[in-house]
Amino acid sequence: MSEYFDAIIFIDRREAKVFHFNATDDVKLVFMHTAAPRRHHQADHEDSTKHAVDDDFLHRIVASLDHTGHTLITGPGNSKFELQTYMERHKPELAARISGIEALDDATDSGILALGRQFFRTRGHRHSLAPETSFRHNDVPIKH
Repeated sequence: MSEYFDAIIFIDRREAKVFHFNATDDVKLVFMHTAAPRRHHQADHEDSTKHAVDDDFLHRIVASLDHTGHTLITGPGNSKFELQTYMERHKPELAARISGIEALDDATDSGILALGRQFFRTRGHRHSLAPETSFRHNDVPIKH
C-alpha cells in the first residue's frame, strides 16, 4: 500500500470527508461519516441557536489522520474551526500539522480535491493538477 502524506478534510455540520494523497497524486477517500441527526428547531423556539459539532464526530475524523503529514481543513461555516480547536485540545501533534483552513462551499469530491491540490502546490508540495488522477473509495460505510 502506498504511503499517504497529506490530507484534505471537508467538514460541515452534517458530514466529513477525509482525502489522503501522496507524491504520485494517488488519492484515497479514507473517511466519510455523517454526524448524528439533529432535531430541527423552529425559528420562534427558545432553543433556535445552532449547536456545536459533537465531540464523537470530531474524534472519528481526527482518528483518520494518524499517518498524515500536512492537513488542509475546508468547508462552509464554523465546523472547520471547531475541528481545529478539537485537534488543539486533544491531539496537539496533529494540530501542529494543519497547513491551512479554507472556506469551501462546493462539497463535490472534485471541488475539494482541486482546492487541496492548488493549496499544497503553491506551498511547494509535489502534487499536480493533472486531470488523470486516480480516485479510490475505500468503501467506508456512511453511518446515519
